[in-house]
Amino acid sequence: MFEDAPPAIAALDLSDPKLLSSVLEAANDAILITEAEALDSPHPRIVYANESYTRMSGYSLHEVIGQSPRILQGRGTCRATLDRIRQKLAAWEPFCEELLNYRKDGTPFWVELNVRPLADDTGWFTHWVSVQRDVTARRQAMDALAEHARDLEEAQRLAKLGTWRLPVRSTRVSFSAEVCAMIGVSRGVTSIHTGQLRQSMEARSMSAARNALDRIMLLGETASFELQLLRDGLSFRTIWVEGHPERDREGNVIAARGLCQDVSERRNIEHALMWNATHDGLTGLFNIEGLRTQAAGILGRARSQRDAAIVGLVDLDHLKLVNDTLGHAVGDALIVEVSRRLQGFFGEGSCVARLGGDEFVFIERTKDDQSALEQRLHDLVSLLKQPFEYHGRQLDCSGSVGVVVTCEFEPSLDSLLRNADLAMYRAKEIGRGAFAFFSSDLQASVERKVAHLDLARLAVGSKLVVPHFQPKVSLETGALVGFEALLRLKVGDRILPPSAVEHAFENVELATRLGDEMLRRVLEQIRQWRLENFEFGSIAVNVSGAELLRSGYPQRVLEALTRANVPPSALEIEVTEGVLIGRGAERVAGAIRQLRDAGVKIVLDDFGTGYASLTHLKCLPISGIKIDKSFVSDMLEDESDASIVRALVGLADALMIDLVAEGVETEEQVKFLRDCGCKVAQGFLFGRPVGAQEILGARIDHSPSYLREEFKGRTRRGTSSTSRTR
Repeated sequence: MFEDAPPAIAALDLSDPKLLSSVLEAANDAILITEAEALDSPHPRIVYANESYTRMSGYSLHEVIGQSPRILQGRGTCRATLDRIRQKLAAWEPFCEELLNYRKDGTPFWVELNVRPLADDTGWFTHWVSVQRDVTARRQAMDALAEHARDLEEAQRLAKLGTWRLPVRSTRVSFSAEVCAMIGVSRGVTSIHTGQLRQSMEARSMSAARNALDRIMLLGETASFELQLLRDGLSFRTIWVEGHPERDREGNVIAARGLCQDVSERRNIEHALMWNATHDGLTGLFNIEGLRTQAAGILGRARSQRDAAIVGLVDLDHLKLVNDTLGHAVGDALIVEVSRRLQGFFGEGSCVARLGGDEFVFIERTKDDQSALEQRLHDLVSLLKQPFEYHGRQLDCSGSVGVVVTCEFEPSLDSLLRNADLAMYRAKEIGRGAFAFFSSDLQASVERKVAHLDLARLAVGSKLVVPHFQPKVSLETGALVGFEALLRLKVGDRILPPSAVEHAFENVELATRLGDEMLRRVLEQIRQWRLENFEFGSIAVNVSGAELLRSGYPQRVLEALTRANVPPSALEIEVTEGVLIGRGAERVAGAIRQLRDAGVKIVLDDFGTGYASLTHLKCLPISGIKIDKSFVSDMLEDESDASIVRALVGLADALMIDLVAEGVETEEQVKFLRDCGCKVAQGFLFGRPVGAQEILGARIDHSPSYLREEFKGRTRRGTSSTSRTR
């Protein structure tokens, strides 16, 4: 057994039992000797165990002597390892294995077995000698290391993160398994020639890699870069690479090593997000953010080359109708078709964008003069007017175009878009499917409109609405029979007419708020006059279409009458014929009927100037009509107007409705109207619109001479007008 031992060891007398025992007991490793008997249970039996074995196993010496080494095995002991051990024992061959055993208390431990058969002088195997070492700590460290390696590999796989290393002056780069998928080589390949890698690199990537490696290996710096690698000859992948120098003990750079990660999907997402941030998802055109970037370049180049640039706003004329009648899918198809036409019309170097909804913007440099530019815009409008066929339907693509031309000045894009928007609305006023240029006059008009809206909001919020009243007089008796309440605004010491806020009546919200405030003030005055026993007949209030179209308008009027304790018969609602023939005419007619049924008088103003007056008199519960002042002013000189006035007087008599002649300014007009049979008139002859405190004086001062004495009749129940004026 010790044939190859050093001379000093060979000279020892190992036949000395005391010496041998001392050696065995002093050993740190566990030593076990068993009989060389049959392998089947219960053999082979333990005949010797040193103290290290008892410490390792937890069994005492007398507990293991005569037992089989199998007493340390348990359910976790590897069957395959036991089978290999059995084969070695059966062949009387030495072996080395690691085995999971169990101590007496049941705790597992790993043991390294070195087993050799022992023969006598005749060559007969008499014993097995086993040197055992507890390698639990080593196995745990190895298991932990393996687990860490697996975790690292899994983390690299999940993060698409790999490691790489390139030694100095080497042409092969080694890498971890995850890199295989990145560069498109078979899994299991651990290195690749740098030349092969360069073949799949994009040119810019090759330059970036060379510069980064020079920084790492020559300058000892950390560097990062991105590679575009062609994988499988099909598509490029984006690989992020980070590297740092690896140094030897002397500090010399011996390799470049680092991490790499496939960031293709991240870059694709970033590009998609960036695209979505600057483009319209439906059409692929630029959105407002993309437009800003493009506009800066186009306008800048135009200024530098002293060219003009045009900014145009296109608004589709009938998209809402298409959406409402055919559905938004058809509307979207129409939008896509318009975007296609616009892109085809404007060439390279221009920009077409969609602001959302039915609005598009185009920007381009131009050297065209005014005539050529108008022709180009005419061509654009004509292109948009061409019908679009969608699943057998002919759709209208027409749009209104507003254009602003910029030369050497540098307005902001926002101001250009605002001006183009103003021009676009001007185009809609001209007629849909037209174009219009922005001008300073248009700007002034807009500023007036804004001023009107601001004043209207101030008037409503600050209670600046002050009704003025113009009398209606009986031409038979001169008696006061009513008033028309007219809107005025009191701003400081000034009284402003309705023309100061005329554009506010185009705004539904402001028109209704002004109307509500006017009605409230008029009803307050009616209530006050009734408390003073002032006989005034009824008061007419003009109502816009926006108010009548407002949901619940009749109910609000009746509730206001109730709150003011005013009977419905004291109120007249004047409407123009345009209100009755516009959009929502049926709703307007319904509102009129509700008010008329409640006792409110309905008067048709400016009668005879519309297109369907007789139809309205037949179908609607009209209480009276007013002859428009255009007929009254010319009736003494124009026989046609005189005939119309006579006919209207006869019509009112036949229908048994009230009739008022507007715009009476002379006594001759009064005489003519009386001769025609007209009973009530209104105009400057009887009084201009004045505030409530001036009503009585104004009424008397402007009476015609032959009616003045009659007109000074009773205005209070039992009280003369003279006593009131004093």
